[in-house]
Amino acid sequence: MILNTLIKHETLTIVDLAKMVNPGIKPKENHLQLLLDEILESGHICMLNGITPSTYTITDKGIKEGQRLAQEE
Repeated sequence: MILNTLIKHETLTIVDLAKMVNPGIKPKENHLQLLLDEILESGHICMLNGITPSTYTITDKGIKEGQRLAQEE
């Protein structure tokens, strides 16, 4: 869901990302942060430096993986 959301919007703050990934549900920030850290480490997303709140953008690798996962559904 995170990759697909970022594919659609390209760049989002963690606040906006949380709202779009879990609409109508107050997200547990630490759970979302763990997921973001994992896909950040894998190179599927990048975090923009020097921006508050934390802002993430999709990479080419993330776009390809998101498309691959969408085909499996």
